[in-house]
Amino acid sequence: MLKEILQTLQIETEAEALNLILTFILSGLIGYVWSHRGQVTGTEKEKEKVEDGEGLSELQDGDVSLPGSESLLKLIKDRRSIMPKDLTGEILSDETIEYLLEAGNWAPTHHKTQPWRYIVISGPNNILDYLDFIEKWYSDNRELVSEDEFQKFQDKYSSMRETLPANVSHMLVIGMKRQALTDKLLPEWEEIAATSCSVQNIHLALTALPGCGGFWSSHTWCKHARDSNQFKEYLGLESEDRVFGAFILGRIRDGAKFKSTRADWRNKVVWRTGS
Repeated sequence: MLKEILQTLQIETEAEALNLILTFILSGLIGYVWSHRGQVTGTEKEKEKVEDGEGLSELQDGDVSLPGSESLLKLIKDRRSIMPKDLTGEILSDETIEYLLEAGNWAPTHHKTQPWRYIVISGPNNILDYLDFIEKWYSDNRELVSEDEFQKFQDKYSSMRETLPANVSHMLVIGMKRQALTDKLLPEWEEIAATSCSVQNIHLALTALPGCGGFWSSHTWCKHARDSNQFKEYLGLESEDRVFGAFILGRIRDGAKFKSTRADWRNKVVWRTGS
């Protein structure tokens, strides 16, 4: 069979046959590479660059194909709230944090007000300064807080002071500009919704990084300080702006496992589609 094929192609020597075979192989390889030139998956490139935050800023819009519907749904379902006790304290790179903030910046926003604001805090000393400011506010404003609430704050503050500086890589304190554009004032709920979408983008982007996790702390444990004008000033915000806690993140400790469930979506949806 092979002899007949070679005769048909008018190939008379072994050298010519070998050269033709190598040409076919090389052409096929080039074709494969070219057809896959824009596809970056979460395997080699993630492990080599994304996991450590290296090369994230190098990715351009055309370098990565959109995920399929099943991959996207899996990412959403794999998102978990990872508490500080399950983090290692390893500091993630600045490039990783910038990647997360870039994701957060692409949230939906009515009239492009883009009201989300983030204050990035990292390192044990900076986290302690943040916590100590909150503690000082409560000490200086005892008359504004009931005895029961103050005791609850003290208990939570002690736990936070012990855990956060040791286990957390970064805290992204979440602010919202009440009037981000000078000529437009949108309903507050729309700006809250936009800011929430921004935080969700960050959480999903974090979920895509192997071994990383975090959660949105609403700061209910320090809500009196959180909502105060002194705290807003400390963060560089205006008095009419809002603070919605902090997104706390880091590297997940080895062996940690997390599960979650949801009730069937069909029990939460009403269809009105008939003619």
